[in-house]
Amino acid sequence: MKSKRCLLVIGMCLSFPTGLFAQTSVSGRVVFEGAAPPAEQVDVKSDIATCGTTQEVHHLILGQDGGVKNAVITILGAKGEAALAPQEGRLDQVKCEFQPHVQVLPVGSTLKITSSDPVLHNSHGFNEDGSTAFNIAVPIAGMELPTKIKQPGVIKLRCDAGHTWMSAYVVGVDHLYYAITDENGNFTIQNVPPGDYEIEVWQEWLGISRQPITVKEGSEPTTITLKKS
Repeated sequence: MKSKRCLLVIGMCLSFPTGLFAQTSVSGRVVFEGAAPPAEQVDVKSDIATCGTTQEVHHLILGQDGGVKNAVITILGAKGEAALAPQEGRLDQVKCEFQPHVQVLPVGSTLKITSSDPVLHNSHGFNEDGSTAFNIAVPIAGMELPTKIKQPGVIKLRCDAGHTWMSAYVVGVDHLYYAITDENGNFTIQNVPPGDYEIEVWQEWLGISRQPITVKEGSEPTTITLKKS
C-alpha cells in the first residue's frame, strides 16, 4: 500500500501578553504530497427534490499547493492560566449535507443542531469507542435542538434518515491550544507558553499524527513530515 504523506510547516512568532513570561503564536500549514483520493459518487434514493440525484463524498480536500482543509491541530502538554470557556457551535443540514463538515468545541460547549432542509434529518453522533454521543432528529426545518459536548475526542456524525452519504465531525477539546486549518491548510494557535510539547494533526482520512515541537523565542521555522501507511 502506498503511504500517505503530509507536511506540517511550523513557524513561531514571539508575542507579549500581560504576564510574567513571553508566549508565542504558533503558525503553520498542513500540506499533502500527492493527489487527493477521488470523490465517492453516491446515487440518491430518497428526497431527490432536496438532495439531488447524486452526492459526492470527499475524504480529503486540498487547496492551494496541496494545503489540507479541515485538519485539526492541537499542541499537547501545554499549560495555560486562562480557563477554557464553553462555546456555542452550530450544525446545519443544507441540501442533505452537514455544515460545517468539521468543527472544534471545548468540552461543556453547546452544539445547536438545526436543518435548512424540508425533509427529516437525523444527527447521530458516535464517540471514538463506537458509543452514541447524541442522536437527534430534526423533522421540521428551522428547529434548533441543543446538545452538550461532554468529553474530549472526535465525534463522527451520520444521518440515519436514508441519507447514507452525510458525514461530519465535531472534535471536543479540554485544552486551550487548538486550531482548524483553513481552505489552504493554514492555522495559528495563539499564546503558547515556551516549552517542549507534541503537536498533533487529525484529519478524517489521514488519521492522527504526532511530532515533538519546541516552542521558544527566536525559533526557526520547522518542517515536520507526517506519514500514514
